[in-house]
Amino acid sequence: MKIPKTPIAFDYDLWTTEDGKCMVRVKRTGEISEVDRKVMRILRAEEKRIRRSYGSDNTSEDEDGAEKISDTVLSLDAIPEDDVKSAAWLADSRDCMEELITALKEKELLSILTEKQRELYLAMTREGLTLREFARRKGIGIRAAFDLKAAVQKKFQRIF
Repeated sequence: MKIPKTPIAFDYDLWTTEDGKCMVRVKRTGEISEVDRKVMRILRAEEKRIRRSYGSDNTSEDEDGAEKISDTVLSLDAIPEDDVKSAAWLADSRDCMEELITALKEKELLSILTEKQRELYLAMTREGLTLREFARRKGIGIRAAFDLKAAVQKKFQRIF
């Protein structure tokens, strides 16, 4: 009994026996089972979808008519650990270290600000309020708000 080859990304080998039974082998475990024709149609449709997704440039057929894939990695398990070029798409384009350092510095800044300075800093950076809007909301004069801002900026420059 010859089991046909299927795409690497497809988890099953599918075939029909001479007496018409639909058979499926799970690639990972090697378990073979007979399945209903409806299940076989669904699995074949999925297999065809995967084959078509390869495109004609990456596939060829061997003498048995089974499809072979040339140099197409379809699983992260198949990527060698030392092959950085193939896994380049996995790299995060953001610089998380820079974000982490900024967050730590901001936490340090917030810890040294007074209550009113902290309110001003958060209102302007998180809520996007202007200095005048903050002064109106808190019921303080614009000059007091400018003094608060100057104190925050002085501490900000010390940390950043």
